[in-house]
Amino acid sequence: MELVEKYNENKIKAYIYDNRYKIGSNLLNFIKDNGYTKSSVSKLTGISRPTIDKLIKGEIDNNTTLKSHIDKIVTTFNIDLEQLINYNHLELENIDRMVASDNSPEEYEVSDKAKKMFDFLNDIVDLYEVYSDR
Repeated sequence: MELVEKYNENKIKAYIYDNRYKIGSNLLNFIKDNGYTKSSVSKLTGISRPTIDKLIKGEIDNNTTLKSHIDKIVTTFNIDLEQLINYNHLELENIDRMVASDNSPEEYEVSDKAKKMFDFLNDIVDLYEVYSDR
């Protein structure tokens, strides 16, 4: 049964707030799995890029504001709240995308330091996307 039908507005806000870390993690996975960037999600939803980061980290402290942002996301991507809360990350598929060289050993894993560097570079690309339209 859909949450919207089962609960009133205040209970839905509380439910979203109580699950904000899970929703944030799932939002990041949804973004990656569907080929979006944080910047593109920002543009599509009308939610600022820094707020997208706060959503992903579960740092929105006001349940009304949090619900408003989540509503924009589910409306923009035509998904249900339940789909976002129960999102299944395409983890196996993403592992193959991590390999950047044909010369790497078969069992090669990217180090945490390299992952942080790639995340930093991704943030730079996102910033470029924001300002390149101007």
